[in-house]
Parts: sequence; C-alpha cells; structure tokens
Amino acid sequence: YRVTRHVWDIQRLHRHRAHQQQPQAIVIDLQAMFGQSIPCLEMPGGGQDYEACLAIIPGSVLARIYAEHGIRLLERNVRAFLQAGGGVNKGIRQTILKAPGRFLAYNNGISATASRLEYTTLADGRRAIRRIHDLQIVNGGQTTASLHRAMVRDRADLGQVYVQAKISIVDHRRMMEMVPLISRYANSQNKIDEADLAANDAFHVRLEQISHVVWAPVLTEGQQTLWFYERARGQYRDAEAQNRTVAQKKKFRGRYPARQRFTKVDVAKFINTWDGQPDVVSRGNQKNFATFTVRMGALGGVEVDRDLFEKLVALALLFREAGALARNYPAYRANIVAYTVAWLAEYTGRRLDLDRIWREQQVPQGLIDLMEQVMRGVQEAIVTLPGGSNVTEWCKKPRAWEDIRVLELLPTDALKVFISLEEPFVPLRPLISEDAESLNEPINPGSDEDEFQMPA
Repeated sequence: YRVTRHVWDIQRLHRHRAHQQQPQAIVIDLQAMFGQSIPCLEMPGGGQDYEACLAIIPGSVLARIYAEHGIRLLERNVRAFLQAGGGVNKGIRQTILKAPGRFLAYNNGISATASRLEYTTLADGRRAIRRIHDLQIVNGGQTTASLHRAMVRDRADLGQVYVQAKISIVDHRRMMEMVPLISRYANSQNKIDEADLAANDAFHVRLEQISHVVWAPVLTEGQQTLWFYERARGQYRDAEAQNRTVAQKKKFRGRYPARQRFTKVDVAKFINTWDGQPDVVSRGNQKNFATFTVRMGALGGVEVDRDLFEKLVALALLFREAGALARNYPAYRANIVAYTVAWLAEYTGRRLDLDRIWREQQVPQGLIDLMEQVMRGVQEAIVTLPGGSNVTEWCKKPRAWEDIRVLELLPTDALKVFISLEEPFVPLRPLISEDAESLNEPINPGSDEDEFQMPA
C-alpha cells in the first residue's frame, strides 16, 4: 500500500468545507441595489417555450452588477472578456471615455438569459423589471466588462451611458438546451471560432466544474495548486484580472499557475491523438475540434468525471514534454508531436500509465528518453515516406497513420514499466441515461484530498 501524510491547517479545512457548497444562483434585486426598477417592453403573444423582453439599462447599473458578480455573469458566454487589447474592446473604452452619450447608438448592447423575472408597475403605468433570477450575459461580455473597467480603472462617469438589453427567460429544465443556442446565434462581434461556439456544451461545462474541485497532488511543502480548464477563450486572463492588487495576483497565480492551464482545443487534440487520429489533428485546431465535436455528438453525450480530468492533465504534461523534444527539429513539429504520442498510445494498447503522470505531476525521465527515441523514428518517417509529396498535406491523410503506426521504433517490452495494469483508457465513454441526469447535480469530489475554490 502507498501511504502519504498531509498536514491540514485552517485554510485547507476551509477549502474542504467550501467544496461542499455550490455557488448560489445570481439574483439581481434592482430595487434593493439601485433604488429603481428598469422599464421594459415584454414580448407579445404566447405559446412559445420562452419569454423575452427588451430594456435600456444604465451603464452604471451594469458595471456595478459586474463588480458584484464578476465572471460568474459570463459562465454561459462563448468566451470571457478578451481584455482591452482587442480592437472591439478598445473601441468600447474610447466611446465610454470620449462620447458616453453616444454609447447606446454605437454599441450593439447585450443579450442575456434568466430563469425568471419579477415585474412591477411604475407610477406612469409602465411595466418594469424589479428582480432578475439566474442572470447570464451570453453576448455582450465585452461591453459589460469594459464598462466595469472604465468605472474602476479610468474613474469614468457612466451617468450618460445606457445599454440596450434583450433578456430571454428560459425555464431551468431547458437551460442546457436553449442557452448554448442563444449564445451561438447571438455572437457576431470579434472573430468567433467553431471551438468558441462549443463552449457551452455539457462536456466542457462539466469539465470546467471538475477543474475547480480536483486539486493537484501535493509533491512538496509548497502551495497546493489547481489546473485551470479554459472553457471559454480568454477566461484565464479575465479571472486573473479580477485580482487588482499585487498580493491578490500573486495568490491567484500561486493557486492557478499559468503553466497549469489547458483549453478545450487542447482537449480535442489530446483525445483525438490518443484515439489514433493524428491525421485529423494534423489538419489544424479548428478542423480537429469540429471532428471531435461530431464524435461526441454521435455518442449522444459523453461521461465526464474525475478520472477523465486527471488523465487529460496527464496528457497535457505528455504533450508538453513531446513539444519540448520536437524543438530539436526544424519543421513539422506539430505533426511530429501528434504522431509520436499517437504511436505511444497505440504501442501500449492505450494503457500508458497516465495515472502515474498525474500523481507525480510530471512525465518520468525514463519515458521521456524512450519518447525521444520514438520521435526520431517518427520524424524520419514523416520526411521520407511522402516520397517527394508535400509533407504537411501527407500528414493529414489516413494513409500516413497507417504507415507510421506499424513501425517498430522501440525494442519489445521497452515501455513495460510505464504500462498500467488497468483497462485501456477510453476518453469518450457514452453517457447512459442516469448519468445524463446527474450533469446538473453537485460534483462528488471523490475523496477528502479534494477541495473546492472558484477563481478569485
């Protein structure tokens, strides 16, 4: 048996307690917070599976809501705030600072969802929104965060700034179905990749939730850390930006080191490579991600649990080491990495000991040495087997994998000590009906060694 010792101080006990507490739904009481209700125009008619209304919200109200709830407002946005560096964000900031009265005319506004709105009737007979339940901004995250940034960092006066808002009211039971579609069809500002549009798929939402539960093994007396799964593009930078002081930023980076971050595009690359599709991975991130999404869709849902998350982290570490080795070659590095890792997975019957890599939070040096030997053979095959054809295009063809997978690049049993006794790792396991129902339930961390702390 393997015995480990851990010291539980007051902070660690607090984390353990916190992981049992799920984040409360966002409820905005406009009357209590701002002393006013927001006049609105309700969607006429009935019989739809949703309701909707239009409103014009004061910029100061939106900025203060963001100050209160932060990136939790954007959990169902296809990307988080992309910081002030993008052209759209710079334009938003300039309008706030130099032409605040024209903000409503220049800006597209926001699209939001809620599970319920509470209304009131104003003295002049108009309907107004008094309280919003489960508010999520699915389009307009840049606008919202830019208003908050201008209010806090630029000390801007938002008194003349108004934002148009469309709020779709969707029942809890239809949230997972409708909200991703609303987010997908509403976004048209900065360039949106196919991967961005999949940010609200149940697979990625669940994986992100687990990433905030499962702490990396403690290897030294240093600070315990988490791996950050960036479901929405720019999420890590936005979470880091919420910490304004040097001390807060240091604490955030200590808990979520930049080197311990991976994205949904990475996950698609890890899984398709492991499953013997380096030719698909060689077609580029977006085409590979699209294939990955189709594979998941064909299964009707995929099981997402702690074991999957830990093995994906192990694959992230394996890919990182493979990438470092590939720097020794002048060209075709991405192809070399994909085919090397795919060959290792194939050679070991997909039983490479990923659990060991997770436990040690590093790839064993012996495995790195053997991977380097495999990579030399893969690189030689990639530059010679095409026979004068374009190497990059050749790597995209199934024939390339058929030729490389059968190469004898290591002596028999060379990887024996790095093979797990467990069953082969199958990343995409079909979701059975009772598992599907559990997607909306609190996550079971699995052991007392797991602690929960959302990004600061």
